Amino acid sequence: MKQIITLAITLMTFAPQAVSALAPSQGITGNITFLTGFLADSNNLDVSQSYTQMQSDLSVSGSTETSGMVGLLGSLKYTFGDSLDKQLFLGTSRDDVITGTLAFEVGYRQQLTDGTVVDVSFLPTLISGEVWDDPYAIDHKRKETDLSGNVVRMQLSKIMGSNFHIDMAAGESDVKNEQSGLKGLGLADEQRALMKRERKYYYFKTRYQHMLNNGAGLLTPSLNVFSSDSEGDALSFFSVGAEVSLAKRFNKHGIALTVNADNREYDAVNPIFNKKREDKDLGIFLAYEYSGILGYKDWSVVSFIGARSTDSNIEYYDYSQYIASVGLDYKF
Repeated sequence: MKQIITLAITLMTFAPQAVSALAPSQGITGNITFLTGFLADSNNLDVSQSYTQMQSDLSVSGSTETSGMVGLLGSLKYTFGDSLDKQLFLGTSRDDVITGTLAFEVGYRQQLTDGTVVDVSFLPTLISGEVWDDPYAIDHKRKETDLSGNVVRMQLSKIMGSNFHIDMAAGESDVKNEQSGLKGLGLADEQRALMKRERKYYYFKTRYQHMLNNGAGLLTPSLNVFSSDSEGDALSFFSVGAEVSLAKRFNKHGIALTVNADNREYDAVNPIFNKKREDKDLGIFLAYEYSGILGYKDWSVVSFIGARSTDSNIEYYDYSQYIASVGLDYKF
């Protein structure tokens, strides 16, 4: 799934582990986040890079591109049922935001009698966007085309009243005008076939929430596996990763720090670079919230800084991204 560091900030809450309703009362709740900030990234596959590249550009990482941003994001929930155990929701997931990954989500949540909370959702934007028709074109102009895809997701939280959580997802994507390896490289048909980007995705993550002694914070370690079954075998991969988050709230202040690392191995030799690709990803994200500004309990100042990098054995795929933002959050 596409890693997105577009922004919204809502800090992780310290929810009690005992069985309780999904909300204090029936009706609509949510939040709206107003954000401003900047983004800097270097990614040869991103459409912010140059439209043209030479043969020598295939042996170096992308140039750093910076941009400002202004955003309006949020979430909306409707809770109902005799025991307040049913919920419709849309917007951005809190747990996704705190780890620096988010996308628009629409779904249904049900709390079972044993305390387990089941979420089923649809993420129409997570792996959609603009990509190059042929990212590797040399001495030819690269043209933008559409990447379309959908993801379905199931989450099991507080399983049987415990602190264990499971997150599962599956998706598929397709490039509208696929021309990878067609412009200027002189690849044979069977070599170009190895670079086709139509693919299916499968993701599994398990995490455990542990409250530190004396309420010192909430520590959440997690493990994940992620596979991509691409039509082109050189783009199919299997990834194993780990993540740890620490969230703490004191008085009006809340902070959350997340660090993650992944190792990704591809299935076949890449015919453009004559080697099988291997990537190591590392990310770190820090979120901050100051609640009740100027005496208004529903308003908060929020901020987020983060960095993500990919170290590949093929330098062309090396990647880095840095982001910083500040804004206001209103809860209702």
